Amino acid sequence: MAYAAKKTLCIGLCLPLLSTLLTGCWDDRELSELGITSGSAYDWKNNEWKATYQVINPSSGASSMGGSGGGSTSSPPFVTFSVKGQTIMDAIERTNLTSTREMFFSHSRIAIIGESLAKHGISQLIDMFLRKQDARETVYVFLSKDEAGDILNQLMQLTKNQGAGIQLMIEQESKLLSFYPGIRLFELAMALSSESGSAVLPEILLTGDQIMDETSETGRTDLPSRLALGRLGVLKGEKLVGWLTQKQAFGLSFLTNKIDSATIAFASRPEISDKPDASFILQDSTTSVHPVWDKDHYIMDVSIKGSGVLQELGSVMDLNERTSITGMEQAIEQRILELVGNSWSAVKTLGADVTGFAVRIHRSDRKRWKQIEKDKSWDRMFQNIEIKPHVSIQIERSGLSNKSFKSIQHK
Repeated sequence: MAYAAKKTLCIGLCLPLLSTLLTGCWDDRELSELGITSGSAYDWKNNEWKATYQVINPSSGASSMGGSGGGSTSSPPFVTFSVKGQTIMDAIERTNLTSTREMFFSHSRIAIIGESLAKHGISQLIDMFLRKQDARETVYVFLSKDEAGDILNQLMQLTKNQGAGIQLMIEQESKLLSFYPGIRLFELAMALSSESGSAVLPEILLTGDQIMDETSETGRTDLPSRLALGRLGVLKGEKLVGWLTQKQAFGLSFLTNKIDSATIAFASRPEISDKPDASFILQDSTTSVHPVWDKDHYIMDVSIKGSGVLQELGSVMDLNERTSITGMEQAIEQRILELVGNSWSAVKTLGADVTGFAVRIHRSDRKRWKQIEKDKSWDRMFQNIEIKPHVSIQIERSGLSNKSFKSIQHK
């Protein structure tokens, strides 16, 4: 009896475990039924949403767009769908009327926002990305001056997946040039919901009037129209309020400690000519900002420190002389001060705290910040902020030669 009881108990315990092997995924979907979306674009036209989706074409094969092997070269690496709706999800569901596959967003790389939508407001779009189960809040976000959907039709050389190509462009730029920060959707949401209530987004644009959307055209050595990074869009609240030029965007990168690596052109001997004739690679840069209350306004003490390598020199100069190195360091420092000053003037004109000064003030002076919030006086306070930038640059290496080639020529 004891043995029978043990056997019955064992069977009773094993049955629930065995039943789990019979269950399947309740929401499983076959890969052949999905349209893998690599990028999306959103516009606001005639008081409704226009959404464009770039879907990877599984029949493209490895041969097109630089791949090797067999297959048809005429098949594009992706296809696009443009749909309209009263809401974003309404537009997305309408793709089922024109596509044999259900849109799947978990592999998306980029999202592009048209200027029309950016001026209308993007909070609903952010809400959809943060709420939808298969949407990715890690996509890189861009602005387009014209219709955003047109950007997704442009083919790129050297890459099959255009969404991945644009992602690589902004990652490479942020790493090597530091003009624009790569902004992911969750970072955009955090910036707009912070004390500053402002954010920036890089512009993606077509360099020509013609959209290169045929695979045969990418076989040319030089395309008449390419995708490129342009200006830097400034958002306040949820709306676009203006643009910063490339130079102003570069200065903002210094103000916000976003410099990874950068090339700075400067005049090596400004006492003779102010025309840039030398290049400096800034390899290490740190910016610290300290708010100081002065009677009735804040002074932001901005300290920028950096070091790098001299890469190009077009004047007669002997780098064995310390005075030559010091003079160039001062010239680089002055160049950075000009960039920062120009950027700060533009940001103040737009009235959007993309510098993040509000966050720093809140952290360093909580009592005064509570009063600012109570009085709702931040916009006025921001306009009265004064910045005092200090720049210290060191040329750590001068390359392979201690004399410029011009010095050798003038012997």
